[in-house]
Amino acid sequence: MQLIDTSAVITLLVVVGIAALAAISLAAVAVPATLRETRRDRVSRRESIPTYYGRLHFAH
Repeated sequence: MQLIDTSAVITLLVVVGIAALAAISLAAVAVPATLRETRRDRVSRRESIPTYYGRLHFAH
């Protein structure tokens, strides 16, 4: 007795793999840009790193 067809399992694994690769590539593009922007903000306000993260901690 087989619950699901082998070709369906392979197709599902391929789709999940493609989605995982897409998520990783999007994160690889978005994270450095975000970090650059936060550094630019911090430098423009002449804040030290502890001051910047302290301000983020108390922001919410």
